[in-house]
Amino acid sequence: MFSLQPFYAIISAFIYVGIVYLCVRKERKSIKLGVTISAGLLQVAFLYLWWRQSFYLMSTANVGFPAYERFLLFVEVAYIVLAIPFVIVLLGYIIKIIIRHVQSFWLRGVVISVYAGALGGIVYLGQLAFLLLYYGFAP
Repeated sequence: MFSLQPFYAIISAFIYVGIVYLCVRKERKSIKLGVTISAGLLQVAFLYLWWRQSFYLMSTANVGFPAYERFLLFVEVAYIVLAIPFVIVLLGYIIKIIIRHVQSFWLRGVVISVYAGALGGIVYLGQLAFLLLYYGFAP
C-alpha cells in the first residue's frame, strides 16, 4: 500500500519518532537524545531498505515467489525490530504515570498488568496493519 505512496510511510516514521520523543521528553538529556536518535535511525534504516526492496520488486519482471517471500520476512522482522523499543518506551512512560497516580500497591499491579495485556493485543493487531501497509497484497 505504501509502495505506491511512500510519502505516507515517511509521515508514519515521523509520527513514530514523535511519539517516542513525547514519551521521553522529561528524562535526562542524554537519555532523551539517545532514545530519540536511535528511534530515528531505526526508521531511516528501515525506510531505506524497504524502499530499495519494494522498488526492486516493482521494477523487475518475473522475480518469482521466493523474492516476495524474502520481502515478507523482511517486513515481519522489521516490525519486531521497530516495535520492541517502541513498546518498552511506552511501557516505561505509562508505568511511571500509573505509579505516580495510583496509591494502592495491589491496584497498581492490576492496572499495569491490564495495560501490558492491552498493549500486547495492540502490538499483535499492529503487526497485521504493518504487514498490510508495507507489504500490501503481494503474492
